[in-house]
Amino acid sequence: MPDNPAHSTWLRDATAIAIGLAVPAMVSGRAVLQGIAAAALIAVLIIAWRDRTIFAQVGAAARSRLGVVVIIAFAAMAVSIPGSLDPLRSFEAWGRTLAYICGCTLYWAFLSEDPRALRQATRTLVLFSLISAGIIIIAQLGYREPLKWIRDEFRHMPSTWAFHAPKAYAALGACAAPVLAWVAARETGAWRWAALGAALLLIYIVITTVNKSALGGLLTMLLVVSFAVAARKHRKWLAAWGIWAVATTAAVLFLVYELPDEPSSTAVWDWMPPELVDTHRQQIWHFTAGKIAEAPWTGYGINVINRVEGAGDILPGYEAEALPSHPHNWILEILGETGLIGFIPVLFAIAWSAARSFRRYLLWADPAALSQLGLTAVFWGSSLFNFSIWSSWWLIGYFLLMAIISAGARQRT
Repeated sequence: MPDNPAHSTWLRDATAIAIGLAVPAMVSGRAVLQGIAAAALIAVLIIAWRDRTIFAQVGAAARSRLGVVVIIAFAAMAVSIPGSLDPLRSFEAWGRTLAYICGCTLYWAFLSEDPRALRQATRTLVLFSLISAGIIIIAQLGYREPLKWIRDEFRHMPSTWAFHAPKAYAALGACAAPVLAWVAARETGAWRWAALGAALLLIYIVITTVNKSALGGLLTMLLVVSFAVAARKHRKWLAAWGIWAVATTAAVLFLVYELPDEPSSTAVWDWMPPELVDTHRQQIWHFTAGKIAEAPWTGYGINVINRVEGAGDILPGYEAEALPSHPHNWILEILGETGLIGFIPVLFAIAWSAARSFRRYLLWADPAALSQLGLTAVFWGSSLFNFSIWSSWWLIGYFLLMAIISAGARQRT
């Protein structure tokens, strides 16, 4: 029997708040984000057990064209598991990634059929983004006690701690920025200004933490979103977009160039300034590309590229491994671990999803579609330079934010 929201308001409210809180909770650490997301999932399952329409929506999503494309991509990646350097580790990474998508699809189904829950989730995201960003900025100004308390780090910290500890938070903050901009478009009055303020504060933290990969993601977002807006306006706007794109790219690259760098070593490519891509990343990419050429079809197995022969060798002059944990580039990582057989369907699924959002915006000027494009761009753009694409907190943050926007897009229709 469908659940009557009036009979379970407290559970629905708590679930919506948990969904909105998860990403800002990254300020406390990755485990906190994952714990809140897990608690929200358990609550959604309880709600769905009472309201079977939620499960029905999830089933319909799996049978949709995008759902089928995603399932095919996962089936293609699974081909690499039997021949993996560590089949159990590869299966675990493959399985939990699929579970994250299923869980966030449940979030989407829950929020899309309950406008009150969606409003609470988005406002929680705004409120706690402001609070968490404020705590970080206060710590960077010199008063670090609140940040040390919520991170449970009470030992003596160097003066630069508040600028380095929130790097992962800044990466997810960049992903949250287009979502907050969409929330601002939905809201009125104080909540609109709060959402815009939160987005700007998160971008500020990206800069103060010197998170160059997140800046790369924000640049990708600016280019993709502005292109979509120009394409919908008129063809003459595309010429103006070209000028804007060159100017924006130059400005962001100048900012990245001027920000502090890691210690330099021997560059791999003369044409790539180490101020833009540090030399250690260049060395990692060069090593990984060579290994991809040795196993181009099925790769070495999901989440095990760092176990290939030579990965642990110390680079001359850098005192670091050739491939310490992952390639710091999602294309090289998926291509090296699943080969062309896994990579091409994954790339097609990402392109399909982005094309759906682009088409939706062109036809109906839907702000949610534009936000989906922005989130897609900043996540995959950042992932060209930073964390392993199999990192749980990174994937959960992305899928959860996408679930929130998609729920709003569905309500609008």
